[in-house]
Amino acid sequence: MLARQMMLPRLALRAIHTTTRVAGGQEFYWGPAKAAGRELVGYGANGDNIYQDRLDYWYPAIRFRKEDSVITPIRAKEQADWKNLSAEEKKLLYRYSFRQTLSEFEAPTGYWKVIGAVILSVLGLCTYYAVLLNVYVYPELPPTFQNEYKEAQVERALVLEKGQFLGAPTKYDYENQKWK
Repeated sequence: MLARQMMLPRLALRAIHTTTRVAGGQEFYWGPAKAAGRELVGYGANGDNIYQDRLDYWYPAIRFRKEDSVITPIRAKEQADWKNLSAEEKKLLYRYSFRQTLSEFEAPTGYWKVIGAVILSVLGLCTYYAVLLNVYVYPELPPTFQNEYKEAQVERALVLEKGQFLGAPTKYDYENQKWK
């Protein structure tokens, strides 16, 4: 008997709460729930009680603004016929539920300029660093990269191998310095 009496207040408290968590972490809602002082109006994109403007899912879980003295009488009027609402009241209802319209959300912000400036700055710094390394850090190229050295190497190979080349060198006339 005493256990039942102690259990009743817990059940009453549980009934007053608007959310409860069941196995698997899923939450169920009863009645008008509030999240950060804003009315919970749906599941949202992923079930979290957050407001998100998203292009792929235009139904946030909570309203954008908190309920205040300006919107409360309009919300009461909203429950009746919508023809009784003025255009300004309809816009105010929309602005309390959503942060932006679709056209405002899709409007260009100019943020691409910041991204472009960062990318060009990084490329400029990398180029400056590469030039700095080539001038002050890396040694000079060895003489084997010079054209005179390569030509002398080919002539030396001709003398040593007596002109017995395979492939493209057989088609070049080394005495007249032109292709056959």
